[in-house]
Amino acid sequence: MGQAFHTLSVEQSLAGLGSSLDGLSVAEARARLQRDGRNELPPPKRTSWIIILLRQFAGPLIAVLIAAAVVSVFLNEPGDAAFIGIVLVFNALIGFFQEVKAEREIIRLFALMRTTARVEREDELREVDAAELVAGDVVWLESGARVPADMRIVQERDVTVDEAALTGESLPVSKTTAPLANADAIPAERTNMLFAGTSVTRGRAIGLVTATGVRTELGEVARELETTRRGKPPLVMRIEKLSKQVAVGTVVGCLLVFGVGVARGFPVAETFLMGVALAVAAIPEGLPVAITLALAVGLKRMASRGVLVRRLEAVEGLGSCTVICTDKTGTLTMNQLTVNRIATASALHEVSGAGYSLDGEVRPLEGEGNDAAVEALVRSACFANEATLARDEHSGDVHVSGDPTDVAVLVAGRKLGVRREHLIEHSPEVAVLPFESERQFAASYVRDDDGGVVVHVKGAPERILAMCTDALGPDGSSRKLDAEAMRTRLQDLSSQGLRVLGVARGKAHGEIAGSDVPEPPHDLTFLGLIAMRDAPRLEAKQAIQACHDASVRIIVATGDHALTAAAVARELGIVGEDAKVLTGHDVEKMTDKEFEQAVREVSVFARVTPIHKLRLVRTLEAQGELVAMTGDGANDAGALKAAHIGVAMGLRGTDVAKEAARVVITDDNFASIVAGIEEGRIVHDNVRNVVALLVMTGVGEVLAILLTILMGLPMPMTAVQLLWANLATEGLQVIGLALEPGAHGILKRAPRPPDERIFNGLMLQRTLIVSLVVGGSIAGSYWYLLKVAGYSQFAASNLVLLLLVLIENVHIGNCRDEHRSGFVNSPLRNPWLLGAALLAQGVHLLAMNWGPTQELLNLEPVHFMTWLAMFGISLSVFAAVELHKLWLWWRESAKRRT
Repeated sequence: MGQAFHTLSVEQSLAGLGSSLDGLSVAEARARLQRDGRNELPPPKRTSWIIILLRQFAGPLIAVLIAAAVVSVFLNEPGDAAFIGIVLVFNALIGFFQEVKAEREIIRLFALMRTTARVEREDELREVDAAELVAGDVVWLESGARVPADMRIVQERDVTVDEAALTGESLPVSKTTAPLANADAIPAERTNMLFAGTSVTRGRAIGLVTATGVRTELGEVARELETTRRGKPPLVMRIEKLSKQVAVGTVVGCLLVFGVGVARGFPVAETFLMGVALAVAAIPEGLPVAITLALAVGLKRMASRGVLVRRLEAVEGLGSCTVICTDKTGTLTMNQLTVNRIATASALHEVSGAGYSLDGEVRPLEGEGNDAAVEALVRSACFANEATLARDEHSGDVHVSGDPTDVAVLVAGRKLGVRREHLIEHSPEVAVLPFESERQFAASYVRDDDGGVVVHVKGAPERILAMCTDALGPDGSSRKLDAEAMRTRLQDLSSQGLRVLGVARGKAHGEIAGSDVPEPPHDLTFLGLIAMRDAPRLEAKQAIQACHDASVRIIVATGDHALTAAAVARELGIVGEDAKVLTGHDVEKMTDKEFEQAVREVSVFARVTPIHKLRLVRTLEAQGELVAMTGDGANDAGALKAAHIGVAMGLRGTDVAKEAARVVITDDNFASIVAGIEEGRIVHDNVRNVVALLVMTGVGEVLAILLTILMGLPMPMTAVQLLWANLATEGLQVIGLALEPGAHGILKRAPRPPDERIFNGLMLQRTLIVSLVVGGSIAGSYWYLLKVAGYSQFAASNLVLLLLVLIENVHIGNCRDEHRSGFVNSPLRNPWLLGAALLAQGVHLLAMNWGPTQELLNLEPVHFMTWLAMFGISLSVFAAVELHKLWLWWRESAKRRT
């Protein structure tokens, strides 16, 4: 990052950059702009529509299907190739349109640095495009301004800066011009520097530009993103494993059929065609489409609940995560200071409500309930105030401006019915002492009803206590000030991570004119302490508990102070009272082995940098966790990209954070993450259900072919007939299965193990049972029709194809839930699936009676009693799975009893 300007004096910084307080000449600024480039971040690389479309044809399973289509062409089987081609195109179009829609809905422009700046050029103050700033420029800033580049402060007047977007610090940071001794100070500790992307909340400053564009701290974050490896979503890893299993199984099965066929004396050419038919049966052609549909349905459901997913394969990621690493400021908290406690000389009161909501009340916690000092304190704090607050009459929205601490006081005043504008109307302000860091307080001098002047003071508690001689009692009368008791109260409030101000009032000494600069007040009456914090979101605690119920671990990683981070984590139930907190400095000193152990034990990391967050994510991933990282600041971007699932806040989130994340929470509500976990688990279950349907019936078809070969029978179905069953009818069923609502208690169970395959032990058992029943039913029925009933091969193939379609219709009921009986899982709970099953049967019956499909598929109509007999045989698969579910229930019950 170049020189450590925070360690240099103002004069050294100016000299080092070849500049002066008069600024650069226009010619020099132009030359530096030509040399260093514009002060802007390069726009993120946009993915073209062509790339998005081609991306849909990637993946092992798609490759297997493409290979099958090519083989079909070479074997002069255009029907097979056409069917597979239709599947591939349909799958690609669904994924393409969903991803393009998600990309369009996310605001991805880097707006952090697009602004204007007031800059000294040739001893003249000019307003220029901030993109034209260069190192050495002298920039003027005032309250409300966004900092356009990294700067060394050369002059300042009571400047505080909101650095939450870069460092995670929840409170405005006071700035100074004094050089610092620590050359290794992190950005959050460089109190004489201003950073691009932050904003001035109070005061004025003149800054010397030290870095622009990609050389700023914000640019460093963006540059780090380019080299950060993006984590893979859990489903991608599981589908890759499944695809390899399918590919290997297909090759092994084809070789087995070829070997058995040749050994049984079948002609080589005919045996080879049998192998192709088996490949068609084994490859679940509908699986890519089914998975894409399940993900697309999940994406739509998530969007309706405030969770926008940018890439389709990331939809189920939240449901699989085992750890959520979350930022604090703006994610768990509202990033809005809120008065939380009021301590008077005789009592302690709680102020309810959070953020800038005007709803709330003051309730006593200790001491007198009817405390006149509370309203007096709030009135005085509202007098000594430079913020503004207005409520929109139509929308009810609250609009504020000014220092966050002043805003918090005005909000607390509204909760007690106190409005600053009304106070000033009745008691006009005659003089003001604005807050300055050297002064440590702000004072407002107002005219009272008797014509005298009353001074209202708010500031650093110790400074206010030193100005007071007495205190206000609960009845409104003066009483002796117990300064030590108030210092004890101050220490207690500060230890809770609260920001504390002291408030006092008194008579002004002497006449004060509006143009006078009053002397600092003295002999005041102490009114009490007002404590505030960046309040946790109202819904965050419930959301955290839901994560605990779902066995998802929560880790807080923030740039804020350790005390504040620990207090928020304790209040939200993330950690207990005695939980350990690690700071960025602690992390720096740890070896990889020490840090790995710390990550297992510690759930709050404070004062951490983007590099620390990235290290945390990578360590968790190395420990086998599936990591979701949430955040809203530029300081979160690297970890957002590296995590399996990066989750950015949509409203307050910086563009850099949203660009790095796969998922965006549109309402900035941590509770939406829980909704994302629920929907993600539903998607994962539905994907497994779809896989179960397609793979189990596919293996059953393979077994049927093998059994008929072993029995010396001709092929029971042609490749085109198998494709018809696998796509035209089963394809309709998987659409309904993808719309299956979530299982009961889905958020009460633990996440599936990160290394668990989609095809786990339970599914292997179920596949063995179903494939034996399906294969045996088809092969047995085919043998009976040919050898016993005397049917022709054409008629027998027609009936076993009908049997296969009926089995698939029955088996979708088995696949809705791995454990719950089909007898208690009402078909009306998913009317889409019921309709899909009826439609699939109707489509096949239509094909059996329509000339073109009769000729293409070798079909003919059947009598109703024949259809009923085939339906009766198909129910065997339902009975077999119900018995398996009953056995699993009995085994689990036995385990619980023992």
